[in-house]
Order: sequence, then C-alpha cells, then structure tokens
Amino acid sequence: MHETVATVIENRDLGSGVWLLRLRNADVCAEQQAGRFVMLGVGEATEGQPPAPMLRRPFSIQRVDGDVFEVLYRVVGVGTSAMATMRPGRSVEVLGPLGNAFTPPAPGEKAVLLGGGVGIPPMVALADALSASGADWTAFLGVSGAADAGCWVGFDERPQWGDRVVRATMDGSVGFHGNVVEAWLASRDGGVERVYACGPMVMLRAVAAKAAELGVPAEVSVETMMGCGVGICMGCVIENKRWADGDSATRAAMSPYDRWLMACTKGPVFDAQGIVLDDGGLLH
Repeated sequence: MHETVATVIENRDLGSGVWLLRLRNADVCAEQQAGRFVMLGVGEATEGQPPAPMLRRPFSIQRVDGDVFEVLYRVVGVGTSAMATMRPGRSVEVLGPLGNAFTPPAPGEKAVLLGGGVGIPPMVALADALSASGADWTAFLGVSGAADAGCWVGFDERPQWGDRVVRATMDGSVGFHGNVVEAWLASRDGGVERVYACGPMVMLRAVAAKAAELGVPAEVSVETMMGCGVGICMGCVIENKRWADGDSATRAAMSPYDRWLMACTKGPVFDAQGIVLDDGGLLH
C-alpha cells in the first residue's frame, strides 16, 4: 500500500456519464492484483464552486499497463463530477492498492466472470490475469442498454478475446437480451466452474443464490460506502452470514469484529456464501 500522488494521463468521456481515468504511478502498478482498489482524492477547491470533497473515493483498478493504471467511473455526484474535470498533467492523491484479490481458479476449473455496469472493471483486471496465466475463462457483461456501452471499454480494447466475451443488455439493444446471470445460465456446458462477480447488490444476490443452488464456488467484489479505506472509520461493514444464520451460542462466541466485516480490509472480495449481500452503494 502506498500513500502517494499519481499523474493524470487521460480522462476520457465514454458517454452517458461514464468516464475512463488513466493515471501514472509505478509503485501502485507494481503491487496491483485483480480485485484490489485505490482511494482517490477527487477534487480541489475552486473559487465560486462548492467545496471540494474532503474524503477520498474508492475505485477498482481496471487495468495496469506498465506504470499506468486506470479506473472506470460514472458521474453521479459532487465527487465524481470533480473527477470529470481532471485534465492530463493533474496530480491526484492516491492511497493503495488496498483490499484483497480474487482467488485464482483451480486446475480444471473454468472461470466465469460476471460484471454489471461500473462493476465491470474488476472483471477486466481478472480477465487480464487469467489470460496471462493461460486459464480458461468466459465473461458475461451486462448494462442497461446501448447507451451504457462505455462500461465495456476494457474488453473492447482486447478484440483478441472474441468469443470469450458475452455482452448483455436489459433492453435487448445489444447482445443477449436479459441480465448477466441469465446469459451465464443460457450458455452453461456442464464443465467445472468457478464464478467471480461485481456489480449492483441485486445482481450479486442473484449470483450468490444461483451459485449456491448449483454448488458452484463464487466470489463477489462488493461496492459499499467507504470513508478511509484502511479499517479506521468502519463505514464499509458487511454482515458475516455465520452471525446472521447462527444460533445464540454461535453469536455469543463471536466479537463485533466477527459479525461485521470491513470491505476495505477483509474484502472487497468475499466468498459469496460468507456474507449478507444487503443493499449499499459507492460513496460518490
């Protein structure tokens, strides 16, 4: 983990409020693993404008290319609006990489990557890692409709992946008509699978339920409110399912730190069956 400064290389508007930010910092890139994230300082005070947000914002690292890493984000509030004003050459405060990484598939397992909207970036990082290792994988990537196609940029930039990538839209405007879980289930061939997912909580709940039903191991990367990124503020807690489903004796043996798992230090990648996938959202 580094508390450092990165330089903006590119900040590209992909349409419909989705942006791709590329930053240069060799130390961050050297320690990155698929699934980890950074906390970015997102704004500077500007005369006549609202105060810049004080807290850094969490973003998954989508891809590392040499000494440059990139994040994908959607403009939805004050923080991400400030990010959209960043220009090449700008210095940005960075804390990271933080959190844990995805578990590689075992020999003979096919990795199934499920990404939804701005939850797709960790799947890009994982696809890069799996491709480098020679592992077998397929990705199912869902967005609302063609207007949100910018979320696919990390996969679009790797045309050699070809048939490994299935695109899905809820309105049927591009690719499979439906959500990513439906797209995955429609393509299963009976092989041994390990599922990885990131996206809205409603999607992660569906992934966890279907994986449990099928007896398929699954990991999910959760997006939750986060203030510090290092376990101090305790603003990113996820409930341990062992507590939620446990009897009184089980609960009595657990401390509050067993019940509440901090996504920044215990995650953001969790066993899909180990946590309560309750509603939450990124701190924008």
